[in-house]
Amino acid sequence: MEQYLVDFDGVILDSQDRFVEAMGDNSDLYDWMDYLSSIEWHRFLRECNEIDESLSTLGKLQQYRKLKGIITAIHSLEEGKEKLIYLRENGIVVPVFYVLPEQKKSDIYIPEKGIVLVDDKVRNCRDWRRDKGKALEFDPHYEGDSKEKIKSLKQLL
Repeated sequence: MEQYLVDFDGVILDSQDRFVEAMGDNSDLYDWMDYLSSIEWHRFLRECNEIDESLSTLGKLQQYRKLKGIITAIHSLEEGKEKLIYLRENGIVVPVFYVLPEQKKSDIYIPEKGIVLVDDKVRNCRDWRRDKGKALEFDPHYEGDSKEKIKSLKQLL
């Protein structure tokens, strides 16, 4: 049985879109880090939208023992703490793995047979596959038919 390691930003909540929107065309790393450090994470996460009933779906995956964990990039301890609180408040009690800037997810959780990464970033999926893992690219707007892409976590049930 496959188990899933699910990314947070851009898969569970639309937080990735909100980051991009807030930064606009500014790609300067200093400004990006300055922006991330200014966020009041508790409020920010609660203002984000859940993507396609993701929390309910994660709850079902957890119940069916198909959810290995949540893996998420963090830029501060506060961000990590608030993401964990948010998940626990919503009944998600699987392990949460934190990835720091400049780290690959496959360095934090080494791909193994039966564990599938679900991530909205093509780069993360490519790195995971390069390290001999299986990955599903998450894109809520995807309309094709691919074994390597999904548009909803519901497809994992």
